Amino acid sequence: MNHLDPWRWNPVRGEYEPARPAEARGRGEISGIDSFSRSTVFLLGATGFVGKVLLAMMLDRFPELRRLVILVRRKKAASGEQRFYAEVLPSPPLRPAVEKLGLEHIRQRVNIVEGDLSEPFCGLKAEQLAGLEGQVDVVVNTAGLVEFDPPLNDSLVTNVYGIQNLIELVRLLRSRLVHISTCYVAGKKNGRIAEDTPIVGYYPNRRGPEDASFSVPGELAWCEKFIREARGEETPGQIRLSREVREELRRGGMERANHWGWINTYTYTKSMGEQLIASTPGLRYCIVRPAIVESAMRFPFPGWNEGLTTSAPLVLMGGEGVKSWPVRRDGPLEIIPVDLAAAGILIATAATLGGRNQPVYHLATANDNPVMLPRLVAFLGMNARYKHKRKKTGTRLGNLWKTYVEAQVVTVEQLEARRVRLHRGLDVYHAFLNLLKSLLGPRLVDPYLRSLRATRRAIRQQEQTLDQFLPFMIHNSFIFETGHIRQAYERLTDADRARLLWDPENIDWADYWVNVHTKGIEKWIRPVFVKPGKPAETVPF
Repeated sequence: MNHLDPWRWNPVRGEYEPARPAEARGRGEISGIDSFSRSTVFLLGATGFVGKVLLAMMLDRFPELRRLVILVRRKKAASGEQRFYAEVLPSPPLRPAVEKLGLEHIRQRVNIVEGDLSEPFCGLKAEQLAGLEGQVDVVVNTAGLVEFDPPLNDSLVTNVYGIQNLIELVRLLRSRLVHISTCYVAGKKNGRIAEDTPIVGYYPNRRGPEDASFSVPGELAWCEKFIREARGEETPGQIRLSREVREELRRGGMERANHWGWINTYTYTKSMGEQLIASTPGLRYCIVRPAIVESAMRFPFPGWNEGLTTSAPLVLMGGEGVKSWPVRRDGPLEIIPVDLAAAGILIATAATLGGRNQPVYHLATANDNPVMLPRLVAFLGMNARYKHKRKKTGTRLGNLWKTYVEAQVVTVEQLEARRVRLHRGLDVYHAFLNLLKSLLGPRLVDPYLRSLRATRRAIRQQEQTLDQFLPFMIHNSFIFETGHIRQAYERLTDADRARLLWDPENIDWADYWVNVHTKGIEKWIRPVFVKPGKPAETVPF
């Protein structure tokens, strides 16, 4: 270390680094340390993937936080408070913060309230509301239904009606709101997506600012009518709708989303939630839109992931030998590590507490450091190669195929042709087995027929999973502009910037994808969601 150069300890990186030159230092217009030390934060969605990492980072980076109120939904016999101390605090992303701060420190600063976003005032009781009124400085909402194509009524309950309840709560508390949405409310677009596109009245196929075709009240009226008609004789009070009705509601939601230009029901309903927020008079709000949120890069530890969401199904498929990937050769995939997303949310929250926020923040990477889709295909191939080269289980021929046959970029037409050939081959095999069954009897042949049925189910599941991702991989090519979060980061104090990094330009995508993200999914996702020996593991296409 050269003693002539100014150095300082960076607690985020865990190493000494050169002090930033004067022109790169924070301007000090935004201070998260000051804001959080004087503020009460109300957090929704702390039981989710992003919510847990956000909570862990808030506790770890801002131990001087004045007070944190966390809404947790009751689950069967477990109260919200029981769930928090039994499920959330002991979870892997929270353990380091608990060990560092101590359980007593957390108990002194954290207050658990039981509630539900789907209920009026988010399910808080009158006495709870009275105790919090005027005492909460900012409400941070990470809750939402993230499934791409659920039945329309399910998506509306959380992503639209839930936002109406949230707005009710924020207005009663006289608080500010930081709402976590998604970059993909942009819908079916190509090219650069600006952060200053008007929110109210937006739909992806809009023909200009004078086009008033879309409105949330009008759209909700259409949705409610469609849901009533789909239910038919099945009453709204029924706990479970029939499979046929749920499929009709799923199909109708996707068709309606596509009608307006959204990719799926999720982005369609998230946009409606945004529009409710932006159209509420006097509401002090900030909307944060992450791209596809992936495994942690650094915090709470490299590779942390949870839930079979985002790219996890594709990584698992690639690891098990899927070789043909329909992706654009000229487009990036807009992804962001979960800890970078959490840091961005905290930066935007600090700006909101100080009254210096922008209405919208994109949290994405392609604007500064794009990872092109063909590179990701190569990374998926590397994962399969490393995994199967010395694998002791499975067939020798299958392991050799998965090791040495390279993953490749294909067109949608090529993929469809391969699917047709595969299904024809399975049909021939099925006919052959039926012939054998007529000759040899069912005892010898039925096990093979059951195995074939399982293989067909696995293939259909893989095809459906891949089709869900086609809008992100081939049909559209996005670059989300991130100027607002960059400006906010530059306005932080130096002390804040030592705690919160916004540095997508420093991501080494090869190292992150192969050594961090893929390994994280193999460690945290596969054991939970993939059963050993499942037929899906042996089906290439």
